Order: sequence, then structure tokens, then C-alpha cells
Amino acid sequence: MAGLVGDPAALGGAVTTALCGHWEHDGPCRWEHFTDSRPEGDEVVVTVYFEAGVEDEEQVRRLVRDALAVGSLVGPDGTTTTWRLLD
Repeated sequence: MAGLVGDPAALGGAVTTALCGHWEHDGPCRWEHFTDSRPEGDEVVVTVYFEAGVEDEEQVRRLVRDALAVGSLVGPDGTTTTWRLLD
């Protein structure tokens, strides 16, 4: 990621929203997951760990990539965090 402006936790919120419908949801996640982000120079490296069966793996990867490619998320306080997906 590049150009992160706002709360880095929004990256995980975007992933959870893509996989579960919203970052605040009832019940367990369909695909258990954890999003880690760490600064590296002017960029942020995002790693998403998830548990999915072989039949769901491609779908989960696509959902995660698409969510991060959007480049923004409005948080619970109404503040928009923005970023740019590099790869």
C-alpha cells in the first residue's frame, strides 16, 4: 500500500467487510482471517492470513484483493481512510 491517510486498522476493516459483510457482524466469520499491516518506508505492507477450503481459496483471495483495491473505507466514526494498492 502507498499513500495511507488515516487509520491503518481500516485495512483490516476493509478485508473483514469483504469477507463477512461488515467489520461488526454476528457469529463467526465464514472464513477465519487476520490482517496484519506494518509500515515499511513510505509504504505499508499488508498480510492477510485466512482459513478457507481449497474450493474457496480463489474466491477469498479475490475478495481480499478487490477490497484493498477500492482504496478507501469509512470508519465507525465517519472518518474516511484512503490508500493505494501497489500489487
